Amino acid sequence: METENTKSSLDLLGIQPISKAIDTTVEKSFQGVEGFLQKVCVPALEELGLMFRDKLRNWRLKNIIQIIEKSKGKLDFQNEQLELKMQAHPRVALGIINNGSVVDDEELQNMWAGLFASSCTKEGQDDENLIFVNLLKQLTVSEARILNYACSSCKKQLYRDGLITSWDLHIDFKSLTEISGVCEFYRLDRELDHLNSLGLIGEDDFEVGFIGDELDANITPTALALNLYVKCQGHNIDPRFYWKNDIRTEEELEKEREEQASR
Repeated sequence: METENTKSSLDLLGIQPISKAIDTTVEKSFQGVEGFLQKVCVPALEELGLMFRDKLRNWRLKNIIQIIEKSKGKLDFQNEQLELKMQAHPRVALGIINNGSVVDDEELQNMWAGLFASSCTKEGQDDENLIFVNLLKQLTVSEARILNYACSSCKKQLYRDGLITSWDLHIDFKSLTEISGVCEFYRLDRELDHLNSLGLIGEDDFEVGFIGDELDANITPTALALNLYVKCQGHNIDPRFYWKNDIRTEEELEKEREEQASR
């Protein structure tokens, strides 16, 4: 039989008290999101339960609990929404849990939290966000920072058919390093190429990445990127309404281009 002395001798690094403290913290956090998941997606709660019982997955459990707590804040889950019984499609919710649980960066966690929130609908049958789960899971931290900057800073153009796209957005190397947190030129160039390969920056008719000796980078977000941004802010509405105070028509932008060219 294992005695207390034996246990102490095995715990050479003295980590047992720390481990117990971590377990207690995780347990309290788990209890904090349990009721929320019971309402929006029972399979997601079951998945977290499996993580909770597997002590080796506590790091992942801690990450996803933080994401779900952020989702609760974005949803503002009050009486009106409780009456609507908002739910997330299990395929989407489990995709967010499996992929978001390995993310400990706060900016990326906020994006996963927004995506979870925007996945909650009255019917709970909408699986469109699977598209955005598959995109978000491929982003590095620096790519997420670049994309969030590009989508929030670019001028949005509304076409007659209702599609929203971005006006060309260029940025110098120094500013891009400050935004991304990456100072290495070749790594940044690879990150921009990757964003382009995912269909999130650039179009077929112009280059992305660094152009010319001045090292200006083209980071123009695509319509897909703008939609991803809206979803990751926790909104499940038409992008036209989300950007309503920040969009211009084709005619307005063309007039602005002409005015700038004449200066």
